[in-house]
Amino acid sequence: MKAFYILFASLILPGSIPAQAVGEQLDSSASTANLVAEVKELREALLKTQKQVAAQQREIETLKTQPRHGLPTPISKEISPIDGETNASDSVPAPSTLPDYAVGDTQQKQRKTAQPPVGSFKFGDAILTLGGFVDFENIFRTTNTQSNIATNYGTIPYNNTAQGRVSEFRATAQFSRLNVKVTDSFHGNDVTGYIEGDFSGNDAPGVYQSVNPHSNRLRLYFVTLKRGKWEFLAGQTWSWLTPNRTGIGPMPPDLAITYNEDQNLGVGVPYTRAAEFRAAYHPSEHWALGLGIENSNQYIGNYVALPSQFTSIGSQFDNGANPGAANLMPDILSKVTYDRDFSGRHFHAEVTGLFTGAQASVMPIGSAAFKTHQTFGGGGQIAANYELRPKLLLLANAFWSDGGAHYLVATGPQLVVRPNPAGTDVSLSMVHVGAGSAGIEWIASEKEAFAAYYGADYFGRNFFPDTTNRIQPGTIIGFGGPGSSNANNRAIQQITFDWLQTFWKNPRYGALQSYVQYSYLTRAPWFVAPETPNNAHLSMVYFGFRYVLPSTSGTLLRVPYPN
Repeated sequence: MKAFYILFASLILPGSIPAQAVGEQLDSSASTANLVAEVKELREALLKTQKQVAAQQREIETLKTQPRHGLPTPISKEISPIDGETNASDSVPAPSTLPDYAVGDTQQKQRKTAQPPVGSFKFGDAILTLGGFVDFENIFRTTNTQSNIATNYGTIPYNNTAQGRVSEFRATAQFSRLNVKVTDSFHGNDVTGYIEGDFSGNDAPGVYQSVNPHSNRLRLYFVTLKRGKWEFLAGQTWSWLTPNRTGIGPMPPDLAITYNEDQNLGVGVPYTRAAEFRAAYHPSEHWALGLGIENSNQYIGNYVALPSQFTSIGSQFDNGANPGAANLMPDILSKVTYDRDFSGRHFHAEVTGLFTGAQASVMPIGSAAFKTHQTFGGGGQIAANYELRPKLLLLANAFWSDGGAHYLVATGPQLVVRPNPAGTDVSLSMVHVGAGSAGIEWIASEKEAFAAYYGADYFGRNFFPDTTNRIQPGTIIGFGGPGSSNANNRAIQQITFDWLQTFWKNPRYGALQSYVQYSYLTRAPWFVAPETPNNAHLSMVYFGFRYVLPSTSGTLLRVPYPN
């Protein structure tokens, strides 16, 4: 640094000496004043240069001590055209191109100190975001399904019943939803906690009398941990049999759960929201694969006719009102997904596998000891979607299994109970089930979107003579046999049209939407008694308005419904 000052003086001062000599000859007082001014300027220039050099030295020392992979990532600060505010999505640091385990402490600190999105709050290093929407919904059905906002597809009434001859209209706010998301990062781990609830819980029988006290219920409650190429999840979330729009993750905007307002999504789309633990691995930016377990359900509903001497076995299954069914094991699911953009158009494909089981115990006739019976089933699903052009999406899924009925919202049984030829014991037998749907979704503009879907569920028949019935030998029992109840569904079909409109949206204040869903459904049984309807059918309309909270309204840029 001293050498720099000497060099600077040697270049500048020689020029000032002749100037001083000439000045003395012309005007001594003027020369003295000029000399003082010049020396002052030189001192200020030297001081400014000294500060710049010191700052450069500090930057060099910082770069020397910083890891190569820990260079800070620039933060985008684009300004919203509305009110000049920073967009919620723009206030988050740009994602690093390196895996999380290679991100240095400097970049993690910068992530933590970034401005939280609109509607979010910082608690230490964590960011808490409140989301959801307030909903006013109106539902009209041409028959009385006795459902609330979740249509019971499996019990659409026939027109030879009283419920099949009257309509129903409901206005409700129970579809309103609240969620809380907490995110944090530490030592290369990205952690997200998410909880979501609505008001469609176990209502009291008199819920519509006077005060409509709809109870809050748990929809989703899980935590995810991402580290490098690995991702882990524990809690209650959507099943991996629920198709994704993109990737393999659990967040609602990433799932292909239709634009429908019906809380049961739509016929042909398998799903549950259950307790799960799963692990996923991302070998590349295009591929993801995972394995997990989720809570199962030995479901027979009111569809299965049991052996006359073993009717007590029904208490070991979920008959629609038995939450304590004796499950054998959790369902095991695997999933592989592939995502790629082709000329700016996104393509997603996935394959999901299912392994399930059930058990029951009986005391065989003539025996003094109980005997436990088990059965196993499985199946799989393929699903895909593709952007035919920007904002125009074609999507489809197909599901087939032995024993996978509990993923089809109680429209058929998982299994039946089969007596042995002697009528002294029983065994368990899975029911074949298939489902599929196809649809097209069009985001016509930032304010308007349309969708159309077709879906179908199919249940295979599984029946046999009741060898335990000594009074009426040869009686057919099981599911779907001759003489069976018209509740034994062979096929359920649905066609749906959706129209969603966003009247107003602001990143700071939220959004206001309206929606219309029209659906036509049919339900056909395996056995039709003489002079009875071949099927049940109905039309239904959902119409309503909702206010979407600011943090949730950001998802409307991707899918025109709030998640």
